[in-house]
Amino acid sequence: MVDLLIFNPWWEAPERIESDRFIMDYRESNLRWQPKIKEEFMLTQDAVYTLRGPRQVGKTTLIKMIVGELLKEKVAPRAIFYYPCDLISKAAELFQIIKQYYEFSKPFKSKRRYVFIDEISLVPGWQNAIKQIIDLGWGQLTTFILTGSSAVDIKRGAERLPGRRGQVPQPDKVMMPLDFREFVKKCSEVPIDFEHFSLQALLKEPTLIEKIRLQTEIFLPRLSVLLENFLTTGGFPLAVESFLKKGDLSQDIIETYLTVIRSDFEKAKKSRILLKQVLVRIFSTGGSPVSWQSLAKTIDTPSYNTVREYSELLADSFLLTILYFLERNKKMANPNKMKKFYFFDPLLLNIARQEAGLIPKQDFSLSAESAVAAHLIKKFESRLFEGFSSTEKVFYWKSVKGKEVDFIVSQGELLIPIEVKYQNIISRSDYATMKRSFGKGILVTKNTFFIDENIVGIPEPVFFLL
Repeated sequence: MVDLLIFNPWWEAPERIESDRFIMDYRESNLRWQPKIKEEFMLTQDAVYTLRGPRQVGKTTLIKMIVGELLKEKVAPRAIFYYPCDLISKAAELFQIIKQYYEFSKPFKSKRRYVFIDEISLVPGWQNAIKQIIDLGWGQLTTFILTGSSAVDIKRGAERLPGRRGQVPQPDKVMMPLDFREFVKKCSEVPIDFEHFSLQALLKEPTLIEKIRLQTEIFLPRLSVLLENFLTTGGFPLAVESFLKKGDLSQDIIETYLTVIRSDFEKAKKSRILLKQVLVRIFSTGGSPVSWQSLAKTIDTPSYNTVREYSELLADSFLLTILYFLERNKKMANPNKMKKFYFFDPLLLNIARQEAGLIPKQDFSLSAESAVAAHLIKKFESRLFEGFSSTEKVFYWKSVKGKEVDFIVSQGELLIPIEVKYQNIISRSDYATMKRSFGKGILVTKNTFFIDENIVGIPEPVFFLL
């Protein structure tokens, strides 16, 4: 019981939540970011939620914020249980810990219990413990939130709990770093309450671009600066906090996140040396299509399957996006053709650049393209909780003559071609493939609005905000 009390000091005095390290860091930060995902938990229902996302994105802080709000709502302190899984090695240990809490809390006759298990994906076979807890009836009048940074492990575990997740819609949640819209809100006073337009609407009525230009053009210079700040810093909370305090991304932040990634791979019994080589090799592809065999070149492994395993582990840890070639006639991915790889956040791209021994540079073209990939994944993929190794709505396309379109978004019968040209001067050759092959498309530019029949040009910061 002593161990449980260490992690639940509010059992002795509710106000002790205010001295929690995560709460204090949040209160003292300049960022004070409350992710929208926080409002999606129905805490009045019996449920087994999973909360997934990359390490260091703020999942633990979010959980502690929820605990604090429950205490302010006068929920009985001993009805709230938190436990981190960093030191748990077996599902049997996890079962005993939750059993101990259940037996401790049972005499208090609480209206509802709230059980928060942090980084549960570190525990092999964790789903067996949760299954036993539910089958013993200990999940009645209880809301569980289980966090983790491995999409594969949590997905497999959640799938082994059929009929035990409760009746809540979408029990699997994903917490992502700040996107550009949230970055602008936190780092500037630029108004972003513009009228929203869908990509489908832009393709259907290209003249809408003029309306968009009129409401955003006056802010474009400032938004462009903010975008390059975002492409340098990324959206992880510590990185944004560093930008707010110092105006740039400090080296210690890069080292912190790199250490976390290395630690997670070592826990999975993977080689730190191979991880570095894979990061550098993916960085060197620059968003160009490549086969698994080609990706494995220059890497110290006899098998391209090892490189594939490392890449997919990065993708299923919400750090990397793998895009597949689109078979237009089937509107499906072709997994046998070459793939494209994008780091999911600019900070991760900077980490790979550092691992390659390169200094940060002011050429934002790869960062800009990667940010568009991440934006489209977040907006259009419906099963983010499964990780980013098997996307179903966002692809790339290449003609038999080798002409490529950066992204194709599949929306039912509609295909939306999108090309990124983060450069000052735009010519028709920059979107010739979209126009010739699809007859329409959206060109994401650095700072140029235009219409050319069914091709629409829109600056990247405006693209993100609309």
